[in-house]
Amino acid sequence: MKSSSMLRGAQTMLPVLLGIIPFAMITGITAINTGVSPGMTMFMSLFIFAGAAQLAVLQLIHTGASSLVILYTAIIINFRFMIYSLSIAPYFKKEPFGWKVLLSHLMTDQSYAMSLAHFINDPDENPRWFYLGASLIMWAVWQTFTIAGILLGAVIPSHLGLDFAIPLTFIAVLMKSVNDIPVVIAVVTGGVVAVVAAPIPMNGGLVLAAISGIAAGALAEHFGKPKVEEAAHHD
Repeated sequence: MKSSSMLRGAQTMLPVLLGIIPFAMITGITAINTGVSPGMTMFMSLFIFAGAAQLAVLQLIHTGASSLVILYTAIIINFRFMIYSLSIAPYFKKEPFGWKVLLSHLMTDQSYAMSLAHFINDPDENPRWFYLGASLIMWAVWQTFTIAGILLGAVIPSHLGLDFAIPLTFIAVLMKSVNDIPVVIAVVTGGVVAVVAAPIPMNGGLVLAAISGIAAGALAEHFGKPKVEEAAHHD
């Protein structure tokens, strides 16, 4: 049961790994090109394990930003993981504290989205082992190709254009989660607010976009339920 759930989790992640590979390589390449040591780069990959935050931190280090600005930026970018955790937490409420800590550390956008979609469609799945399988394959691929990026950093310039895969990966994950009208409203609202609020200093637009998207989706679900239930009652 455990091994089969882990295998299903790993298999679920296979479609998005093609986008993770260049993402990880870009992180390693960028680190070397900005003067960050290989040891520090791998420390970030192992203990931060958050691609978008790692890239932002590397860029800020390169520009000589203060430690406070670097810390604030990383927290703001990773704020979304708190929202993810709140939505997926019911599936892990019976897990011991140690397991919750491990699974939260391994969380990525991709493992969260793909696992949550699977749990909704298959309520009989074992959440712990499925999520662990999905997360571990992401972790292993990320570390492996970050190392590859470090090794190739002196050969492949960071401006080669591999970064096109980063937004494609997030788009692929997003499409997997868009399955009803409230989610569409949340996605559109969050996207519009993110673009409009981009000039807000210190990446404040990201937080505003996340809150706006959640609020819009929640309102759409709240006001949509009575109509759905009324229509079902009449049928």
